[in-house]
Amino acid sequence: MNAPYLKWLIRDQIDRALSLKGLIPDKPRHAALEQLASACKDQLDDQVMLLKEYRAQLDSGDKKRAADILKCIKYCSMAIADIEGYGLPPLHCQSDEVVFLNDVLSSMHREAGLLCRRPAASCTSYDYYFSHLSTNTVHVPLSEAAFLLHMPDFYHELGHILFDSLDFATEYEPIRTGVADADKAINVYYAQQSNKAKRDASQAQAQSCEKWAWTRWTDKWIQESFCDLFALFAAGPAYAYSNLHIVSKMERNIYELNMHTKQSHPSGEARMRLLDAGMRLLGQGRKADHVKEEWDSVAQLCGRPPPWYGHAFPPCLLSEIATSVLPTFGAAGLRGYAESVQPGGGADVTPVAALLNNAWRVFWSDGDSGFRNAEKAMVARLASIARGQCGAA
Repeated sequence: MNAPYLKWLIRDQIDRALSLKGLIPDKPRHAALEQLASACKDQLDDQVMLLKEYRAQLDSGDKKRAADILKCIKYCSMAIADIEGYGLPPLHCQSDEVVFLNDVLSSMHREAGLLCRRPAASCTSYDYYFSHLSTNTVHVPLSEAAFLLHMPDFYHELGHILFDSLDFATEYEPIRTGVADADKAINVYYAQQSNKAKRDASQAQAQSCEKWAWTRWTDKWIQESFCDLFALFAAGPAYAYSNLHIVSKMERNIYELNMHTKQSHPSGEARMRLLDAGMRLLGQGRKADHVKEEWDSVAQLCGRPPPWYGHAFPPCLLSEIATSVLPTFGAAGLRGYAESVQPGGGADVTPVAALLNNAWRVFWSDGDSGFRNAEKAMVARLASIARGQCGAA
């Protein structure tokens, strides 16, 4: 590739970065959005600086560096595209609903005692709730500010940000140890299964499933399980109910086991079993029984699991992961919903989580005709609680 074209390509990306920087609003409506705006400016400046360095290297005439520089240009271009796709939209959609959701997410972050960076919320989701780590944003559906039953999923996304931050705070050492113990349990389990399969030629298909599942657990599933357990710790039973709701209405196959893909999440059914184990560890056995009763009524309508399903999601492994990870959040000084239940009616230390749990209690008492009006009143109450916390911070 000739050097002039590479220099023009660099110029094009520098111009794009500078144009995007000019689109960042000067006065965002929320402190979390202010932080996002500042971070986006800094990241765009960093990419411009790198691109200018690569252009200077091209000017030096070192043709051997051209291939490496092209790769670097690609990385810069992807970073700029991430800012454009995930960082700027929240800054250009600052409706009252977005401000409210930023209040809620910031309050959740504060109540849980997280040391990792506070994310910004955005109503620009194309795929339910998801977090984007490089821009530190959490994206949710446009209508989410009007409803409460899925708001506990914010805690799952905070779990992703916590997981990504584990190496940056000495206070998180207990959590790092717990994750390492869970990784060890996964490796021990599948190593043992692999040895058994090698001694039995009839287990070739099971071994193939286990090899695939082993890779998925150590790559993605352990992180998703970590986030589920953190959400359960921070939000209490409300998160288990929220997960029940979302699996029931959105999971096309609760027994997902697609060995021809890099399946990003454990199956919905396996996640429900993980949460069941977690709730019992937290002393929420009565609520766990209720969740299981409701879940079993749904699961029986969804057919049977595919062959080898149990090799990917064995009960013993799900239990070991919950036992390894869940207790470490409290050990690291984080605050969970269980701590907010004060005997004798004392004040909640996690009022947002308490309100979300109350919303589910109201839902189960009247999920048909009466719940929606009650939910609207609770949304207004949540706005007042979250706004008060953010104003006091």
